[in-house]
Amino acid sequence: MQPGQTFNDPLPGTSFAGPELVVIPSGRFVLGDSSGVGNYNERPTHAVRIDRAFALGRFELTTADWRQYARATGTPMPDDEGWGLPERRPVIQVSWVEAHAYCRWLSQVTGQRYRLPTEAEWEYAARAGSHTAYWWGEQLDSPESRPRAHCRGCASPRALQAQSAQVGQFPANAFGLYDTAGNVWEWTASAFVIPFDGRESAAAALADTGPRSVRGGAWNSGPGYLRSSQRDFKQPQYRGYALGLRVLRELP
Repeated sequence: MQPGQTFNDPLPGTSFAGPELVVIPSGRFVLGDSSGVGNYNERPTHAVRIDRAFALGRFELTTADWRQYARATGTPMPDDEGWGLPERRPVIQVSWVEAHAYCRWLSQVTGQRYRLPTEAEWEYAARAGSHTAYWWGEQLDSPESRPRAHCRGCASPRALQAQSAQVGQFPANAFGLYDTAGNVWEWTASAFVIPFDGRESAAAALADTGPRSVRGGAWNSGPGYLRSSQRDFKQPQYRGYALGLRVLRELP
């Protein structure tokens, strides 16, 4: 598979496919805040090498994606906050434990290896080769005529300002990923640790039972929370109306 290629894995026994994925190339980048405007927990920076290409959800996992899992496993659908979430809105109110269970199910039914991205993988993909505060530059620069992202202060359409937006409405980064800044926070596999490291393996991250790192900011976040190196944390059992996930699929 070539970098930038998009694909889905079929879900055997159904007419549906898994989440749409995009191939992310291997490469090097500097993990953490290099600009000096970030928080103490975004430092020290580290030069990190991503040795293998991987595939990442082109969009945040949608309600439609989660519905296939719910139907197959008899799992109740998460709370939609009374928003009546359409199929293309990101799924919310999903804990880290539930997100991990979804990835395990998707791995079983497709025969591929799905999981949550580590912090390093997430930031590498979100930056898409950039070295600036946001993947598009140092400033928010989000005009009303064409908002960069969905957040409080991003000039999002008024109708969206009290809830999440359908995926794919705002520009994609250079890797072809949508909503890595804003819309909903995204779970990572990684434990939230200080001092910042972010280089642990996904297997090592799973062994930790402490708070997990979340990334990307959300619809109810201020612009500063959308920076590529911005980190926050939630307990693994936490569910929230501004928190979802994006899946990673390992490539051969």
